[in-house]
Amino acid sequence: MTSASNYVRGDLAHLIHPLTDHSRLSETGPLVLVRGEGCELVAEDGHRLIDGMAGLWAVNLGHGREDLIEAAVRQLRELPYAATFGGVSSPPAIELAEKIAELAPPGLSGVFFASGGSEANETAIKLARRHWVRAGRPEKSIVVAHDRGYHGLAGVTTTATRLGPYHGDFGVAAPDIEEVPAPYPYRCSAGTPCDPENCTVCTGEALERKVEELGAERVAAVIVEPVFGSGGVIVPPPGYLRRLREICDRHELLLIVDEVITGFGRTGTWFACEHESVAPDLITFAKGVTSGYVPLGGVIVSDALWEELREPAANPGVLWHGFTHCGHPVACAVALANIEAIEREDLLTAVREKTETLAGLMAPLREHPRVGEVRQMGLMVGIELVAEKATRQRWPAEAERGRRAAAEARERGLLTRGLLNDILCLAPPFTISEETMGRAVEILGESIDATEDLHP
Repeated sequence: MTSASNYVRGDLAHLIHPLTDHSRLSETGPLVLVRGEGCELVAEDGHRLIDGMAGLWAVNLGHGREDLIEAAVRQLRELPYAATFGGVSSPPAIELAEKIAELAPPGLSGVFFASGGSEANETAIKLARRHWVRAGRPEKSIVVAHDRGYHGLAGVTTTATRLGPYHGDFGVAAPDIEEVPAPYPYRCSAGTPCDPENCTVCTGEALERKVEELGAERVAAVIVEPVFGSGGVIVPPPGYLRRLREICDRHELLLIVDEVITGFGRTGTWFACEHESVAPDLITFAKGVTSGYVPLGGVIVSDALWEELREPAANPGVLWHGFTHCGHPVACAVALANIEAIEREDLLTAVREKTETLAGLMAPLREHPRVGEVRQMGLMVGIELVAEKATRQRWPAEAERGRRAAAEARERGLLTRGLLNDILCLAPPFTISEETMGRAVEILGESIDATEDLHP
């Protein structure tokens, strides 16, 4: 870099970024975004980019929504903060809990608010373990998590996130987290090619064997994403989630479905578990509940777990768990406005229609000689890059194939992410136009081609 703005200098001097190699950041400089307009972002130097990741799977309604902004301003004027500790509440928190319970699958009616996805999943795991402690079975403490699953980067959730790069630098892992293979047909741990209907992993048989090996009397819960987002946009075969529900019921386990990415419309339904008519014991959410405008997350719990917390005959006692911003009134007000807009503008239908459009636009990339597989559910797409299509040969990790293609896409006007060295993803706002979506896909193809011969 030959010159740098005050923002860039300040960033390099003081700002610690997540998931960033700071030793290399000075070579390119940070991308300083100063404005968002609909489905586009504007950098400090005037460079315009399509927001191909909806921020971070979050800005579902796009940038600059006056209805969401006004909801925040109104609430800031009326009541900017109220803790929900000790039975204190506020109208937005109450109204949002009621609304989320209405939208959730049948049988889930209690809502605990947090500040984001990591806090939500940390809460769900604690609530699952608390359930068994209160039932007089404290030995049921193991949580079974999937390889390539991402559930956050807090204490226990860092260990529940079964992606290798997140573990090496942080010492001892949290106890009682066990791993099972992900239902990943393209690179199935049970063998490739994979027949999902008969595969031990994709039918849930491998997970059930793991539970039996550990002893169901020691397992508290299974946690799973309906679509494995940060793990590569891996879409489980139809029926996998329903099979997990059956296994959990048979072995007396709780099922936690992590809808932090998929919740509030990204797959064309309020929650992705609806596609298989599955009612989990706990659903976690964040990101899209406010379209990312204000941090908010939470857990929806089953009627049975909710009754446990409030039924005098159960001697529930105090719930010794919480966060400073639980039920933050401004965040809840924005979430209410966000949900109202999704309903008013029929955006769930729009997502389903744009899902078909996006699938058509992606069709040419499926035939690209360096694209092994294109995976999609709703407005979530993963593009797995390969060195050899016929053999599914991976690029070496040091080639940073996905990162380099994502960097090229940024130069061409698309902000996207490279996941796990060799996967590109696209998850635009629900409000994206067909023309802009088409241009985003074009840039992905151009960027794959332009970085074909790059080596570290």
